[in-house]
Amino acid sequence: MSDKYIISHDLGTSGNKAVLISVYGDILDTDKQHYPMYHPKPSYAEQDPWDWWKAVCETTRNVIRKTKVNPKNIVGMTFSSQCATLVPVDRGGNPIRPAMSWLDGRAADIMREKIWPRPRVMGYNVKNLLRFLKITGGSPGHTGKDTIGKILWMQQHEPENFAKVYKLLGPKDFIVYQLTGNYIKSVDMGVVWWLLDTRKNKNVWHPKLLDMINITEEMLPDIKESAALVGELTDKAANETGLLPGTPVINGASDLASAVLGSGAIEDGELHICVGTSGWVAGHFAKRKTDIPHYVGCIGSTYPQKYYLGMAHQETAAACLEWLKDKILYHEEQLKEEHHVDKIFQLLDKLAAEVKPGAEGLIFTPWMYGERCPIDDDHVRAGLFNVGLNHSREHLIRAVLEGIAFNTRWAMESLENLYSKVDQLNIVGGGAKSDTWCQIFADITNRIINQVENPHHAGAKGIALLASMSLGYIDKYEDIKNYIKIKRSFYPNPDNRELYDRLFKEFKNIYKQNKSWYARMNP
Repeated sequence: MSDKYIISHDLGTSGNKAVLISVYGDILDTDKQHYPMYHPKPSYAEQDPWDWWKAVCETTRNVIRKTKVNPKNIVGMTFSSQCATLVPVDRGGNPIRPAMSWLDGRAADIMREKIWPRPRVMGYNVKNLLRFLKITGGSPGHTGKDTIGKILWMQQHEPENFAKVYKLLGPKDFIVYQLTGNYIKSVDMGVVWWLLDTRKNKNVWHPKLLDMINITEEMLPDIKESAALVGELTDKAANETGLLPGTPVINGASDLASAVLGSGAIEDGELHICVGTSGWVAGHFAKRKTDIPHYVGCIGSTYPQKYYLGMAHQETAAACLEWLKDKILYHEEQLKEEHHVDKIFQLLDKLAAEVKPGAEGLIFTPWMYGERCPIDDDHVRAGLFNVGLNHSREHLIRAVLEGIAFNTRWAMESLENLYSKVDQLNIVGGGAKSDTWCQIFADITNRIINQVENPHHAGAKGIALLASMSLGYIDKYEDIKNYIKIKRSFYPNPDNRELYDRLFKEFKNIYKQNKSWYARMNP
């Protein structure tokens, strides 16, 4: 084990996790601090950026204290970050209002009015769509969750706040500024703001797209690659984090792009599944392709000269399991004592495994906050279908696990249709710790599922290995996968093939038959 380390922060939606990792990928210890999400109105989702900063500082100090590593041996800090969250700041770098989360869908109507006016085809104004595709290689959706919509909403509804804006940032950009005093955004996160000219890897803000939403380039951070050194810790930041002044900060990337590295599925065409608060199927591709109707396409990767990040993103994955735990199975301590387990998710695994595949016809749709891929619909919501008196708590848990896997299969097929089919996928994220769930994914997708070691640390580990390459400890990008280990592989059970194929067809039919009903219920 090396005696040089990197502090890697997983700046997530529910909390920040600091992971102290050797420059060759050995995890020493972690520390996590949770912070709240606020929902002041339907479709609103907000966070306090200072909660992120406090969590970064506290978890950094804690993980140093727990490991007793000398700060002089910590050679860098980097980030795997939540994406598409808007943080408007003033000239002092202070937030002007609460951050609008990537989950925030308040701007759907404004997107339809300003970006996708009539005439529309499948919800998109063709002229504007072609402009976005030509310049950025992709496009914002019409759910209102893209950063463009949040900027337009703020201009229309909070003009007094917008007048104070000095910079429009994302979560990672905000933290990097607090650490170094520099306003920097990584290429991969810049791409999904849909304002970046990505043609021939220019990766510069495009003036005509900025004019479309009435902002200037001066209001945006500089763009640099994920592997770039973006500054050093100031004296103030060093004092608050417990690190040494001058400690290098490496740019980092979105959780999406970081997870690719941590999954080990790095080569062209390899795919991985991530089951975190949200979920996705993604992989690196040398050629960029887009499927607008299913909201599948390519964004920036951590290696923009060689790869695009092809992905199919889902809004709520393990968040559905959190909902089940917190809102339905709320006698947590009693349940743990009754079933002799230490953690509630061990119990959910145990109970789900007691039910036969298919949950006796009970189907759960995991669209709890609208959906991007594969249906790109902000009106849709989750549901339980075909509930009978024969169904128990165990069936409900199994149905939730299966419903998320059905949605993942639908997203996977959308991505494969753009490129080519794969016979196996690596799986990461907190949900990947569950052997029961991994087997469900294998059975429902009919693919071999490779469970990565320490899957819940994949993003933090992957981006730390990229930082290690930037600092000269790892030779080249493709070598990163040599430091990722597979714990176990799960193979599809052929006995479940016919059942799951039939239920998958009915899962898709639920949306097709109820699409207009969702729109009426959630206007």
